Amino acid sequence: MVPKVSVVVPVYNCENYISNCLESILNQTYTNIEIIIINDGSSDKSEEIISEYKEKDNRIIYVYQENNGPSEARNKGILTSTGKYLVFIDSDDTVDKRYIELLLKEMISSEADLVCCGYRDESKYMVRNHTDFDFNISVNLHSFMEMVCKGTGGVLWGKIFKKEIIVENNLKMDKNIFMSEDLVFVLQYVAYCKIFAAIKEYLYNYNRLNQESISSKISINYIENHIIVCEYIEGIFRSVNFNEQKTNQIIVKRIQEFVLSLIEQQTFNLKNIEINKASNNIKKLLSIPYVEKYKSEFKSNSAYYKPYVFFVKNNRFKSCIIYGVYLNMLRKLKRKFISRKQVSL
Repeated sequence: MVPKVSVVVPVYNCENYISNCLESILNQTYTNIEIIIINDGSSDKSEEIISEYKEKDNRIIYVYQENNGPSEARNKGILTSTGKYLVFIDSDDTVDKRYIELLLKEMISSEADLVCCGYRDESKYMVRNHTDFDFNISVNLHSFMEMVCKGTGGVLWGKIFKKEIIVENNLKMDKNIFMSEDLVFVLQYVAYCKIFAAIKEYLYNYNRLNQESISSKISINYIENHIIVCEYIEGIFRSVNFNEQKTNQIIVKRIQEFVLSLIEQQTFNLKNIEINKASNNIKKLLSIPYVEKYKSEFKSNSAYYKPYVFFVKNNRFKSCIIYGVYLNMLRKLKRKFISRKQVSL
């Protein structure tokens, strides 16, 4: 019997991308699929476009909900699904026509509980192939969890899941988390897995061109969300007896990356806010007990970020801003130089 695969696609104001997304799903070489589209209260023409596709293909299941966020949309998609396997695709992305076929083939042949693939990272600067799961032989639970916590390893896309694991363990996404909720879900799922597999092909097309996405709007108010995610990670790691030292390293890295990204954002917005306000925002951020707990362990081998780390660890708030402005200028000059070089070629 050919197993059914449920494709869950949460949609929110994605009229510019949803057609390409659906075309790539409908043209899959593996055809025994159901496409569950959860419209999370879109106010643009997304619903109109989806309706046109639904009339053409009866594999599309359309569900509307008042705006409740991507977590609730995906939870509803899981509850609606009837397939043995689940894949998640974001509405502004596309997939290779063999995406489901190759993931499912590996899932069945390796008897894995979770299978991952590589992806094509599409930004305004370049297109590059990438994978966070580069292993040929079997990998143990703790090593796989480390991979999940690196780069984009914790996203839902680029993976195929067994629905029975999700249902039996009552797994669902926390609607109170609006960033990295997928990372928490993936780690919770992985904790119940025994066999992992990965395929080399780059089958998912990750679109960084959508500047309206949630991930492009991170602000200083997101720190509470980030701390909750870190606390989730610590709890999941404890439940599987993960090495405490490695847990600490992962949490330090996440906190550091988040802090530095927020500091950089303050420098980007310096035209809209005064330097004193920007430095006070950083001071407020670094005085949060959870951040302060790990701040002394910040470190970087990058020539760009070493000064940031020094200023942060020594509470040099204005220096952070001034250095950030300087760094932004250098990056702009570098991009101009590269673009001129490409034009001359």
